[in-house]
Amino acid sequence: MNDNNPSLSRGRRAMVRLAEPAAPVDAADENARRLFLQRAVACGAALPALYGLAGEAGAATPEAPPQPAATAASVIRDFHDPYLELVRLLREACEVEHALMLQYLYGALSLKPSYAALAGDGTPNNHTLLGVAVQEMQHLGAVNRLLLALDAAPNLVPAEFPYEPHIYPFEFNLEPLSPASLAKYIYAEAPIGYFDGPRQATDEHFARTVLLMIGPKRRPNHVGSLYNAVIELTREVGKRPGMPKLDGWVEKLEAIKSEGEADHFRFFQSVFLGTHPAFGEHRDAWQKPPTDANYPAYAAPVNPTAYIGHQNQIIAPELRSLAWLADIHYWTALLLLEQHFRYGDAATRSLALAHMLGPLLSIGRHLPPRGSGVPFDPLNFGSAPALDAQRGRQLIASLVREGQALAQQLGDALPADYPRELAASTLAALAPTHIVLAR
Repeated sequence: MNDNNPSLSRGRRAMVRLAEPAAPVDAADENARRLFLQRAVACGAALPALYGLAGEAGAATPEAPPQPAATAASVIRDFHDPYLELVRLLREACEVEHALMLQYLYGALSLKPSYAALAGDGTPNNHTLLGVAVQEMQHLGAVNRLLLALDAAPNLVPAEFPYEPHIYPFEFNLEPLSPASLAKYIYAEAPIGYFDGPRQATDEHFARTVLLMIGPKRRPNHVGSLYNAVIELTREVGKRPGMPKLDGWVEKLEAIKSEGEADHFRFFQSVFLGTHPAFGEHRDAWQKPPTDANYPAYAAPVNPTAYIGHQNQIIAPELRSLAWLADIHYWTALLLLEQHFRYGDAATRSLALAHMLGPLLSIGRHLPPRGSGVPFDPLNFGSAPALDAQRGRQLIASLVREGQALAQQLGDALPADYPRELAASTLAALAPTHIVLAR
């Protein structure tokens, strides 16, 4: 970013590149229809209009044109040494999982109270948005543990939005839940080839609708390709003499890949179609305009920031202060997790979860009804902010005290369920006499 420019924009491009197979040509694709759809989405078009563009709703789906079997694109290899290449791809996988987690979390927090059953309570599961976000957090933890098994450092550097992985035809953004954002999540979690290979007739209409919402820029889904490359490299490195033992890791990576391509894909499909149980008798909720009181999500901003002078800055001073406090809890959680992974610090993992599921969720639910949202801003502390475990705790304690002071200044502006006592208990747990290292 250019520090001399007061209207700073955020974002970076990921470094995973792919050699793509030739995409099959869909004879029914029409650029004019897609251009029309993009304009319709920008104007808040309802799902029935989108279904009309994809094909007659309720009518028999026409037979899909013959297509060759889908072929997964291959990740372009940068290093001949499989160890170097595996570490590189794992660090990229950390960034993708981190970004997915934040998108799902932001979408969950944008939901109105009547959709609390869809938002969830933070318990990891595959049937609520918060549950799926926590599962992505678990994926992030697993990939970091594999990095540790390879004697490499963890990667918990905050994502910057918009974030553009080459493995998708769209940027990752923090945005309220909507049919357009759900279409992207469906595409992100889909099994390899679902949108580019032959499909069952029952899936054809749904797939066309999702592709119309994404727009004409086509790129096969490749998160599976990334994990395929990681899995093969894990096998290769595990067989080399002198390398760390990686027993069981191939199975763990296969489970992560399967969880996205099966459970998460079907979950987002049910939310997009309004068949998720949280919609009850209101399967037409997404058909209402976003300004309607019964629309599922608040009109939270896209990619807000609490940094002063940056593009998309939250303007209202009180809301910006609340967003900055949420950022402090987010950064605190990341630094606590970094301490846990890097040093085996036994206490910091539970402290990180307390900050994520306590004050961060409290402020996160408080902001969208007021026209704002948690920005999950980047923090340039890097992945190794301190020289050792003790200095790491001291750095985190300073950040906790910063948040504690801001919370005291905000006073009654804090949400009613904000856990004011957490800062003191975190500081007590970070005291030097409480250090217990597992390694």
